[in-house]
Amino acid sequence: MKSTLTAELLKYNPSFSENELRFGLSLFEEKLFKANTQISSIGAVCNYLFFAESSVTRCFYLDEEGQQQTLWMKPEKTFITEYKSFVNKEESQFALQFYEDTKVWMISKKNLLSLYHEHTSWALFGISLIEQVHITLIDVFVNLLKNDATRNYQYIEYMFPKFIQVAPLKDIASMLQISQVSLSRIRAGKQLKN
Repeated sequence: MKSTLTAELLKYNPSFSENELRFGLSLFEEKLFKANTQISSIGAVCNYLFFAESSVTRCFYLDEEGQQQTLWMKPEKTFITEYKSFVNKEESQFALQFYEDTKVWMISKKNLLSLYHEHTSWALFGISLIEQVHITLIDVFVNLLKNDATRNYQYIEYMFPKFIQVAPLKDIASMLQISQVSLSRIRAGKQLKN
């Protein structure tokens, strides 16, 4: 049942007609993914827009030493893709990974573009989605510059507690651009204050 997906689509564009929505939903594929599955790889073109029902998603890259560095995480029930690769049809510099077992609905770039061309409501969904992605990127960028690591960790802990529950400490530290030792100190300091 695609009720979760339908509810999210309607958040981006509440003006879908029943027929437009039903037709578009028929183009989404439903798949089950195991925990830690990479759904998009470095060096490959990302051809799908994904919607994970119950897993946090991580985007990461490899640094000069070949170590994974977390760029961002997204909560469950969020549309995700590697946008640069998806939009420009170019090899990705990043990989996307699910932390948990999850049901996923995914639509190919080809099918999504077809919906955009044939249905104004789907085109409006696409515009709204990209606008929200842009706003989120600005918010994250401003927070990272404005706040110190402690405040950024507190923000994640408050806004996205599931990140703390499912992501390894090294991934959280990497996303905050601090060492695991520094993150451990931040967490220990918070525990002492409590």
